[in-house]
Amino acid sequence: MRNIILEKISRLFLRVMAVFAVLLLLRGHNNPGGGFIGGIIIATGFILYGIVFGSASIEKMLYFNTRKWMGVGLLLVFIAVLLPVFWGLPPLTGMWYINNFPIFGELYLGTPLLFDTGIFLAVTGVILSIVITIMEVLKWNS
Repeated sequence: MRNIILEKISRLFLRVMAVFAVLLLLRGHNNPGGGFIGGIIIATGFILYGIVFGSASIEKMLYFNTRKWMGVGLLLVFIAVLLPVFWGLPPLTGMWYINNFPIFGELYLGTPLLFDTGIFLAVTGVILSIVITIMEVLKWNS
């Protein structure tokens, strides 16, 4: 049975959770938040969307398979860990690129953000992989 109100709310909920997850990801290396909690939050939005529309709609919306999300996330973590080694620093040392942009002002990009982004993608991929598998085993179709 279709519920139009629940469909509209789940779409809105997914968008709000995605924006909130990205905000937590971007502020995570200076304040509470980061890749892990951001990945959990965006996965929660996808889970409600999947409950309403089915697992196939999650896979279609993700564009890539969840295993690719996990792989790209782990690759970013690996790069963030090993990048300082090439400059003679210990692994996991924070390295920063600071540039002044006319609109944004000073922008600090560093390996902690790269690490958090990798964790974000890996956590999102793992959670959604588990949820999609469970939904397929239960034959969850909307």
